[in-house]
Amino acid sequence: MTLGTTIATLAPILAVAIDIDGTLLVQMTAFLFTLFMLHFLLFKPYLKTREAREESVGGSEEEAVEMTAQANVLEGKYDTKIRKARRDAQEVRESLRKQGLAEHEDIHREVREEIAEKLAEERAAVAQRVETAREEIETRAEGLAEAMVDRLIPEQG
Repeated sequence: MTLGTTIATLAPILAVAIDIDGTLLVQMTAFLFTLFMLHFLLFKPYLKTREAREESVGGSEEEAVEMTAQANVLEGKYDTKIRKARRDAQEVRESLRKQGLAEHEDIHREVREEIAEKLAEERAAVAQRVETAREEIETRAEGLAEAMVDRLIPEQG
């Protein structure tokens, strides 16, 4: 086959003629009807679903950002309360320590006073015993002295 015969056999295929007649309007109407039906049955629900999904995801992201902000605020409040509680606990601990030291000093002072009183009483009792013992010793010494004098110097008669 030559080039000329090949073109001659392909010519009817290449030279497709479009006739503008009533079938074009029917095809155009069928195409527009199909497009219209696809728009309402396929494209519109798909776009609605996609938009709802984007809103859901976008809303979730916004909600997550808002919740993160709230969590940060609550964490700040929590930290503030914890610091205040620790400070209050430290103040109470210090107050109790001072109170304990004051009670400790009071007890020591009372014990010292009791010991001083008992010591004074015991010293007075010891002084009393010493005085009694001296008087007794003096009385005995006088009696012994008289007895010695009587033995050494017999009475003359």
